[in-house]
Amino acid sequence: MLASQIYEFRNAIMKAINLFCNAAIILGVYLLVFSEVKQVEVSNEPLDITIQVQPQNVSYSLYEPKIDTTNKDTFVVTLNQCVDYIYSDLPQSQHIPKQMLIAQAALETGWGSSRFANEGNNLFGIRTFDKDSEWLLPITWDQNKWIGWGVKVYESKCDSVKDYVRILNTVFAYEKFRELRDQNADVYTLVDTLDKYATKPTYRELVKKVIKYNIEGVYEL
Repeated sequence: MLASQIYEFRNAIMKAINLFCNAAIILGVYLLVFSEVKQVEVSNEPLDITIQVQPQNVSYSLYEPKIDTTNKDTFVVTLNQCVDYIYSDLPQSQHIPKQMLIAQAALETGWGSSRFANEGNNLFGIRTFDKDSEWLLPITWDQNKWIGWGVKVYESKCDSVKDYVRILNTVFAYEKFRELRDQNADVYTLVDTLDKYATKPTYRELVKKVIKYNIEGVYEL
């Protein structure tokens, strides 16, 4: 009888030890799995991923540059950045010589200081013939009287550069410009094709002088 009791007690002890060992093993496996899962938890915070592509000798950005008219230098530098931005998505064959473009903008706005430049974001004196669009007139004129045209207002100064580039690339009046550009004519020859751009007889000569004395050798474009 005593031997039987001892045997049963020993079996109970062995079962308890087995249960304890099994529980320890299960707990160990659980902790191991939990620690591995914890290492690959997905955060709800947005990932900070920055992809930088910086080709050499490229000054344009992914965002439209803001043209600064504080002074002559900032005007030229930031206008040039706007042109680079536009040209980054435009075939080389459709580029307007930077010297000519900047010289015209300088003449039309007094190096970015004019009312049309700062109130209308118009750097090239471009007109609109749409009465329902937004427009300006010279300050001494009646601003509420439609005279058949107005100086076009743009959302940004860089937008006016885009429109200028579009005009010279598409409007019939500048067909000669495009023809000579295709022949790799120099900038002064191209300026001579602007006879229909402005009514002032000396306009083309003024553009050439701005290029020669204010841009060439002064700014790196």
